[in-house]
Amino acid sequence: MSEDLWLQMKKLELQRKLLAQTAKRVEEKEAKPKDPYEVIRPLLEERADEVLEAAKAQYPRVADAVAAELARLVEAGLIKRITGPWLMSLFTRLGYRPKLETKISIISDGKVMDLKERISKALQEE
Repeated sequence: MSEDLWLQMKKLELQRKLLAQTAKRVEEKEAKPKDPYEVIRPLLEERADEVLEAAKAQYPRVADAVAAELARLVEAGLIKRITGPWLMSLFTRLGYRPKLETKISIISDGKVMDLKERISKALQEE
């Protein structure tokens, strides 16, 4: 009988320790707010990361607010992926159009070169 009582006491002690550790982990997760950019980064597709970086550089306050709201929607399970065109249209509808770096490449003489390089090369040949 005393052995059963001892085993029950050990079991309860281990359960108490486990609950304390679990509570501590939950408190740490709740206490540390997540960075909204880190929440949405895995869902960015099709140049959405470039759009977000351009928006952050050109309109930091707006980009932070949009990222926070998108992170909230992601955590609620309402958004599964974020594409570049969708994110660009979102910023445009808000009245902010991030300017992206655009580069046009062409194939000339079997080499891929920037259109700017091709034009300057043609002008130098003249």
